[in-house]
Amino acid sequence: MSRFFKESLPLLFILLIVASSCSNPSGQSSSLEAEIPYDVLRRLNATITKAPIYQKKKVEKIDSLKNLLKAGNQPSRQWEVLLKIASLYRQMNADSSIFYAQKSVYAIPADDNGIRLIKSELATIMALSTAGIFPPAIQRLDSISKLNLPHDARIEFWKTSRMLYSYMLAFVQDHGEYSEIFRKKYIQCDDSLLSLLPHSDPFRQFIFSERLASDAKWETARKNLETILREQPKESNIYAMAAFQLAFVNMNLGNPAKYVEYLALSAESDIKQSVKEGIALPTLAYRLYEMGDIDDAFKYINFALEEANSGNIRMRMVSISAFMPLIDEAYRKKINDSNNKMLAYLLISTTLLIIALILSTSLIRNIRDSRAKEKKLATASKKLEAYVGNFIGLCSNYASRLDQFGKLITRKINARQTDDLLKLVSSGRFNEEDNDEFYRLIDKAILDLFPDFVDNINTLLMPDQQIALKPDMQLSPELRIYAFVRLGVDQSNKIAQILNYSSNTVYSYRNRMRNRAFDRDNFDKNVAELGYNN
Repeated sequence: MSRFFKESLPLLFILLIVASSCSNPSGQSSSLEAEIPYDVLRRLNATITKAPIYQKKKVEKIDSLKNLLKAGNQPSRQWEVLLKIASLYRQMNADSSIFYAQKSVYAIPADDNGIRLIKSELATIMALSTAGIFPPAIQRLDSISKLNLPHDARIEFWKTSRMLYSYMLAFVQDHGEYSEIFRKKYIQCDDSLLSLLPHSDPFRQFIFSERLASDAKWETARKNLETILREQPKESNIYAMAAFQLAFVNMNLGNPAKYVEYLALSAESDIKQSVKEGIALPTLAYRLYEMGDIDDAFKYINFALEEANSGNIRMRMVSISAFMPLIDEAYRKKINDSNNKMLAYLLISTTLLIIALILSTSLIRNIRDSRAKEKKLATASKKLEAYVGNFIGLCSNYASRLDQFGKLITRKINARQTDDLLKLVSSGRFNEEDNDEFYRLIDKAILDLFPDFVDNINTLLMPDQQIALKPDMQLSPELRIYAFVRLGVDQSNKIAQILNYSSNTVYSYRNRMRNRAFDRDNFDKNVAELGYNN
């Protein structure tokens, strides 16, 4: 056991090193991954789980407006409801938004002064922009730009223009001359809105903060955007845009964890509003990919793509497609690596289990052997005690007999009965009595030490030569002689001296027993080894 265990230690050590390297191939956690605010991501995950609930609420709101259409209200009221439905659909289902925006044109009262038509057109442009259908949107926008619009209509015109060019700018993704053209158009829209909107207007405050950020006035932009977040409802478009912009401000201020946090807040706001064209979630997915959180990145980019597909937000699908291949490839690589690790763990675990089973089996076997040896030692110890006890008993008996014999001699001599003493000694009666008592003690000692001695002897004898123990448990001379052979006394003359037999008598008995054995030549050796093989 100890030898096998020592030989197994290097293998166990190597396997543990391999397992450790599999669990952390780089040897250390990604420093970027350590900066991810997972508490914020947990909230976002919970919001994603509830996305169907938020969408259901918005659909119910839209359905309630559709029911108003069925009520057959006045044309002006019908127009307002259709425009409201188009607005609610815009960030959730672009095609439906286009349908209801265009339908609102036919609900404009005959006596309209043109403002309702302009608003319906602007709503259609917004819906077309969201769907990524830019040419007709630009054509309609150019037509409206030639009109002399009142103040409120001009604000709506520049808001619509701003959104269209922001989508087109995102579509070209900073490539080519069109990127610069669309950026200038976008800035022109901001300049116009800054001049038209009141300073207290939240949208103007957002545009101003965005302008501060573009001028690298990060700290001032941060404070303004944080104020907007405090003042605006979390489930508002302004809140989502401000959180998205604040994420980039914090990134430039050297706060990568805040960058992730505000992207998550912006995405959370979009989901609660059932906004399917939001850019915050795919941007967050790409950032998490860069930071090493492939699982969340894959989950977010797929959710964003599913949302864009379900709402037919073509423009956003194009934006997401720029991130998708990188994240998808990284995720598949991670899955493959995980499978390889699992296989390595399985092989290592199986090997360790096999080694543990071998060690356990060896340990159990050694424990069993140790117990058997302990049992044999205990048996040997008992036999030794019996040896000593019987030896002391024999010595005591002989001492007693010698004492009695000495007293008898003393009495006979004192009584001058020397003739009687001589007759007693010459008759041998005294020796016979002593021998009988000696043999009785010898037989008892042998059977105490070897209870199965007679049965073991019989295993060496032929079937018709078996020996039966006498009823008084007394051994025959042959058994008595071979008991001493079992005890290691092999010489016939020594056995004769101990048992008070003649050497010829001992030889004759031994020869007679050999003739009864299966293996005559090895009989004495086999008797001497009785019990050692058990």
